[in-house]
Amino acid sequence: MEKNERDFYVAELIGKLLNGDISQEEHLWLKEWVNESIENKVQFEKLTDAGFLEEKLTFWDNIDNDKAWNELLQKLPEPESAPFRSFNDTSLLKYAAIVILTLSVSVLLYLRNENRVKENDKPQIAQTTMIKPGSNNAILILGNGQKVALKNHVPVSINEDDGTAVSNKDEILAYKHTGKGNAGQDVIYNTIVVPRGGEYQLVLADGSKIWMNSASSLRYPTSFSGSERKVYLSGEAYFEVAKNAKMPFIVTTGKAEVQVLGTHFNVKAYDDEALSKTTLLEGAVKVHSSGGINEIKPGQQAIINGTGQQKITSDINVDEEVAWKNGLFMFTKADIKDVLQQVSRWYDIDVVYEGKVPELQFTGQLSRKVDFYGFTNILKYAGLNFTIKGKTVIIAK
Repeated sequence: MEKNERDFYVAELIGKLLNGDISQEEHLWLKEWVNESIENKVQFEKLTDAGFLEEKLTFWDNIDNDKAWNELLQKLPEPESAPFRSFNDTSLLKYAAIVILTLSVSVLLYLRNENRVKENDKPQIAQTTMIKPGSNNAILILGNGQKVALKNHVPVSINEDDGTAVSNKDEILAYKHTGKGNAGQDVIYNTIVVPRGGEYQLVLADGSKIWMNSASSLRYPTSFSGSERKVYLSGEAYFEVAKNAKMPFIVTTGKAEVQVLGTHFNVKAYDDEALSKTTLLEGAVKVHSSGGINEIKPGQQAIINGTGQQKITSDINVDEEVAWKNGLFMFTKADIKDVLQQVSRWYDIDVVYEGKVPELQFTGQLSRKVDFYGFTNILKYAGLNFTIKGKTVIIAK
């Protein structure tokens, strides 16, 4: 792919990301492009920043569209000439940004239509530091109790006593057993703690890949031996388990155990939520709880209540269940309390309700890259009355 074509393809993918309709394959391609250079990262962060989008959309409200379009056409080559060749040295990505911005977060576009909220109907937002979205941020607790911060691209290189090498590259924590440890060494456990406003990825010693969501933790052995591979989860994580028929992989939560041989699935088991959910994307898993054992198929979800009773359902949107892993908020007729619970973890904010929780539902999607002010537009159009003070959102009656 030549540079001109590549620039436009990048623009198209960023537009899809912002509009929430990017495929997993496209998302991986875009991620690789972002990681190619510092320049790409800076450009990507700018073009996915809600404040930047808002500023440009405001600017365009005052543009003579016909004049701007004619000026753009004058820069294009004649039909018989080679495509894109007559552009000047201005980056094609800048022109392609027009496409990106018009495909941006739907709520920002909605601000421009005939139903825009009057200025005096806007929520009261205190003058505070911008509430930014979450980022790659976690704490690694080693077998000896030592804590290591995982953030800001700080490299990590650790050797555990059992011969396991621990390192991180591109914000992914990886384990590799070297076989050089102490003979007879007891199993060593590490714990990764992802705070509110964070997320992180890791690759275990068996090659299993795990994506950790905000306000979650995972305890796991640095290397696996014996007849099973058992890890302990609190919160939410997406698993791509390396196949090993002789050593099943088991995810233990406060309400259940999920047993697999090799598969892709999501487990949501927050202590402050009444229900635990296991969603299967590929393969097969068995879900054990005090209410029984059930095997679920791809596209199904096991829902476990506080007493351990299970309900198996196929009436789910799998993309919605794993949207967080793909950098999106995605909701379908979700109660506003459930929406704000997810949002509070990602932006590390507190939500306070004055009186009864509003009986509102929300359907829509939004990139998790936007700052919290961008998300407040959703709250406005959901009909919420709220005030923001510092990092606390107060929902009024």
